[in-house]
Amino acid sequence: MSFYLTEPELLARIRLGEEAAQWLGHVDETDYSIIKWLTVGKTGSHYYVLYQESFDEGDEEFCDIVEFSLVDPDADEGASFDSAEDAVNFAVEQHGASVDKFVAGSMINEEYARYLKAKRQSNQA
Repeated sequence: MSFYLTEPELLARIRLGEEAAQWLGHVDETDYSIIKWLTVGKTGSHYYVLYQESFDEGDEEFCDIVEFSLVDPDADEGASFDSAEDAVNFAVEQHGASVDKFVAGSMINEEYARYLKAKRQSNQA
């Protein structure tokens, strides 16, 4: 099985009420870094996209990004849709997601770990 979901796997997963997520990157500021990701899922008969930005508070031993402090905890970064396709299209068009870079929701921490590894390697170069 591939790490990334194919588009049919992505849509099926969302329709079944399972979340999919995508790492969108990071922004390095002078004193801190911000990481960005989004989640697509289903609640009841509606589908949603939840975009999140949080402070990079992790390391190789703590990769649970949903536990990190949000940059703006009061921001409403969610959107609701009538279909899984509409939710995915919104994620792509509004947030720059790539339809072939979604992972199962629980795998977003692995994406963060990959980011940390790449960051460590670039700092050593």
